[in-house]
Amino acid sequence: MGLAHGYYQQPGHVVAAGVVLPLLAVVAVGLRLWTRLKQGQGVRADDWLVLPAALLTVGQGINLVVGVALGSLAAPLVIPPGFEANPLAIRTPQVVAMGKAEFFFELTLPLVLGFVKLSFLLFYVRIFVVSRAGAVSLLLHGLVAVVSLWMLACFLALLFECRLRFWAAWGSALDIVQNCDDTFAFVYAVCLSDFIVDVLIILIPIPLVWRLKVSRRKKLAMIAVFLLGAVAVAASLTRLIITLQLVYSAFDPSSDEILVVTTYMYWGVVECAVGILAACLPSLSLLARLLSFESAWQSFVSVFSSGHSRTGSAVDGSRTDAATGEVPSPPARGRKRSDWSDDVFPLTDVSPSGTRETV
Repeated sequence: MGLAHGYYQQPGHVVAAGVVLPLLAVVAVGLRLWTRLKQGQGVRADDWLVLPAALLTVGQGINLVVGVALGSLAAPLVIPPGFEANPLAIRTPQVVAMGKAEFFFELTLPLVLGFVKLSFLLFYVRIFVVSRAGAVSLLLHGLVAVVSLWMLACFLALLFECRLRFWAAWGSALDIVQNCDDTFAFVYAVCLSDFIVDVLIILIPIPLVWRLKVSRRKKLAMIAVFLLGAVAVAASLTRLIITLQLVYSAFDPSSDEILVVTTYMYWGVVECAVGILAACLPSLSLLARLLSFESAWQSFVSVFSSGHSRTGSAVDGSRTDAATGEVPSPPARGRKRSDWSDDVFPLTDVSPSGTRETV
């Protein structure tokens, strides 16, 4: 049985996804970088990593729009007149254009997802790590290494899925079966590992925050901010479920391979864009204020700052404010000190040298 038709296979929806989602990702990254510069903190590694992710997502969006314009995506497979052989053996300009669009998308997908994951992890390093020899530092930097290797391995495996017979990647379905590795099974493996790593990344801050000596209500408020990234997990899970369906219908003669590939690419772009948005949300205090969540955000950052000062140690066990005796940052310009609660200060971390920096 072929894959059921859905809105994500219709030209209008595919074009909308190819335009709107990358645009939102670019806006989110722009706001994140602008916020960093506005605060005078400069742009660090976790900020830079979402920039190539956003640019590649724009490329994916253009790829979708061009595919729809050429009729190689979100369109029924056109069977040549008089063709009576196996539909999977069809190799027409439409199929070739579809294959090239899919090949480009497959190469960019692990790069975007990898950059987003690395941005999350390095953001955690910025927040939680004080001592490079601490357990938290070793865990996070170990995950950075694992994700980097995952991204590189997936990229190379997809690049050489047909070894050096690249033409087979945009040939007929039978060309792929005869000349390439088990492509769809590998794609499913990538989706599954992607989902597992996403869940792990989202769960990491919970035990770290829970160790702070603050009230349970404040701990839950802080965890809620970090869990904004859960939208990326939801997108990853959705694509995993869709991909599982595609694996079983990809080489079914009753399935339209154009629509199968369209579905795969549509949900991939959704996950990439949503992942970028999720990676940017925790850093955008300005965006939080624009959405009328200023008080909730200030509560989060104040708890984090006061949590360090009250305990005198970071989650790694390294000495922080209580040891250095540093004076917290002053209130924002243009606001009276009375407008701030006693422990509301910019979100900060502590570098190995013991100096405080606004995150």
